[in-house]
Amino acid sequence: MISIIICSVNKIALDKVAENIANTIGVAFEIIAIDNSLVTSGICAAYNKGAAKAKYDTYCFMHEDIAFETYGWGGKVLAHLSKPCVGLIGMAGGTIKSWVPSSWASLIYTSEINYIQHFKGPGLLPEKITRTHSPKDSVGIKNVVCVDGFWMCTRRDVFAKFTFDEKAFPGFHGYDIDYSLQVGSQYHVAVIFDILLHHFSEGSFNATWMKNAMVISDKWKSQLPRSIENLSKEILLRQHWTSMNVFIDKLIALNYSFPYIYKSYFKYAFSKYFNSKHFLYFLRHISLAYFKKKRSTLL
Repeated sequence: MISIIICSVNKIALDKVAENIANTIGVAFEIIAIDNSLVTSGICAAYNKGAAKAKYDTYCFMHEDIAFETYGWGGKVLAHLSKPCVGLIGMAGGTIKSWVPSSWASLIYTSEINYIQHFKGPGLLPEKITRTHSPKDSVGIKNVVCVDGFWMCTRRDVFAKFTFDEKAFPGFHGYDIDYSLQVGSQYHVAVIFDILLHHFSEGSFNATWMKNAMVISDKWKSQLPRSIENLSKEILLRQHWTSMNVFIDKLIALNYSFPYIYKSYFKYAFSKYFNSKHFLYFLRHISLAYFKKKRSTLL
């Protein structure tokens, strides 16, 4: 028995996914759709409101732009969450989360992913993405640090301890990583491989996303980086500066001011993973980007 909680902004999409759920879930369920078409609240508030109304003990938080391929998927969700050590499951996630602002994806290891991604560009075909950090391990559930929020399930007893942080994340980004880190402090967070679904939209890595990525890093500073494995300092240093590379390039691409980019760089560079060689390399990288942009404005 599953309570499905959706923050809805499109009645047509909601009706379509509701029909798909009814035809595929295979167990008793309810759909709690929080109408957010007027954007009256963020997704954290909507999910907390929906969970408060749930009558079943398994909660499925999901976007309305998905469709299930697997029949009887509800029973598989219940089986995975019947293990007391498992607190949160999803369809995509990363095995390490750096302190440097980033997505859930691991940058030095293969992420755990299992779903069909649809793309908006003309002529682009859907792609079934199945990847794993541990291909020799045939188990259909793999531990991660964070899962993507387009579909994730937990139990009532877990949610009684960990709710979505409405204050820190009042919008629509960052809530999934934050919730994963919350649950992961006491339970396993995992990606499952025995359910397949379609995801019809792509992520938006805009300035709002970046702002929330930095909120996550500040909130969890004392506990990041977090990994499912006991990694050496050398590997953690590599993860830190690989994340820094993506972080700096994203700030530049999003047209943040260079004083802000320098300030952010110094903030995350001067940590226990400080490395003079890497520091000077990225300092030069930022400076070259600055002078290139300044020269282009003079032409």
